[in-house]
Amino acid sequence: MIFQKFVQEAAYKAAPLKPNRFAQISEREDKCAIPVPAWRALLENRDLFTWKGIPFLKGCTEIAIYSMLLYELRPKTIIEIGALSGGSAIWLADHLELFQIQACVYCIDIDLSLLDEKAKTDSRVHFLEGDCNNMAAIMPPELLSGLPHPWLIIEDAHANTIGVVEYFHENGLKSEDYLIVEDTNQTMWALDREELDSEDLEEQEIIEKGEHKLAELKSWLILHKNEYLIDTYYQDMFGYNGSRNWNSILKKVQ
Repeated sequence: MIFQKFVQEAAYKAAPLKPNRFAQISEREDKCAIPVPAWRALLENRDLFTWKGIPFLKGCTEIAIYSMLLYELRPKTIIEIGALSGGSAIWLADHLELFQIQACVYCIDIDLSLLDEKAKTDSRVHFLEGDCNNMAAIMPPELLSGLPHPWLIIEDAHANTIGVVEYFHENGLKSEDYLIVEDTNQTMWALDREELDSEDLEEQEIIEKGEHKLAELKSWLILHKNEYLIDTYYQDMFGYNGSRNWNSILKKVQ
């Protein structure tokens, strides 16, 4: 009986309806409960991870978090910025199918030549090529206005992050929609910098953009503190900010 009561209490505390689930950015710290040595191990083989044989760079904590969020939110539209080989988009489409969620998946990248052949032929995902510095040319407001809600927007391109976030804010994000800005984990970028080849200018530029993502997002969230709240149920599932996304699993509430 004692064990059963403990399990019931633990389940209540972890339930999606727990009190104080949503927090403003001012209530959060830039830290993570997962220690640096653990991050080294978690990140070491990230480039080897695949889904259906397609490179798939989501971390193990994100895979668990996204699966639960998809089932709870049941989005009707998913827009992912950053395609790479298409593994993540196919994974999202597979989960929608598994959960019997009728939804459209859009995936944007400046260069779709890297798409895996299996991703190219998957009719469930609309791959759109374009520069996220000009989102209106890729997904004009007229297109967005016709997309059903709730939305799940995933920014994972490390280019014009706040411009992308602001564009969807101004052109369709509604109350109950979710916005996730990937790779705001400062430990991850610090470890990448340790291993950086000083002659690799392209990689250096990516790391520099990554290092600034959290600070830029925080500044934006301060301006929209009553509109976007951090969902601590998912954000802290594996300890405080226990994922590659720090303080960036956001729900629009106004």
